[in-house]
Amino acid sequence: MATYNIYGIGAALVDTEVEVSDAFLASAQIDKGVMTLVDEPRQAELLVALASENTHMLRKCGGSVCNSVVAASSLGAKTFFSGKVADDSDGGLYIDDLNDAGVAFHSAGQESGITGKCLVMVTDDAERTMNTFLGASEALSSREIDQAALVDSEWFYVEGYLVTDESRTLATKIAVETAKANNVKVAISLSDPFVVAVFGDALREVIGAGVDLIFCT
Repeated sequence: MATYNIYGIGAALVDTEVEVSDAFLASAQIDKGVMTLVDEPRQAELLVALASENTHMLRKCGGSVCNSVVAASSLGAKTFFSGKVADDSDGGLYIDDLNDAGVAFHSAGQESGITGKCLVMVTDDAERTMNTFLGASEALSSREIDQAALVDSEWFYVEGYLVTDESRTLATKIAVETAKANNVKVAISLSDPFVVAVFGDALREVIGAGVDLIFCT
């Protein structure tokens, strides 16, 4: 029997969740309902604008797959997550949150840099709009994958956001092949329309001859 029900790999991002109005999105020229990659100055600019509106912000460990494994852990599943954070305060917050959630985390050794962050803006219609600065997670590689834990899992869950970079695509492809070779079921989320539109070939490369489950909502 496998030690872990789910092994997830994805961008390790500290989520800052905040309620906003459609008017704010329009005034800040933010495309509603999608994920947009931004640099750190742009994200900081948005945070300052939101702070001026005296809006409550909730900060937690996040990222697409991370959120899923945390939810699964809260429902009783044994979960493991691989991601890359930096040796800053946000990286510490991220790891502490995972530990509190009961999620095992593979740390290959935190390096200097900036932990990735995602600004999650939620409007009254419950639509979420994300502006993401990848930070350290952009350098995720095979080094962050715990091979022993991977092959000792029932499911391997991957997010499509990982294929937006050649080195991350290669690391993900190798991990998926390892999972398949060890009879670990593979699930993948397509993540966002732009991932499919721009990086469809990379997704197909990772999927290969097929996977057990695809999330494409």
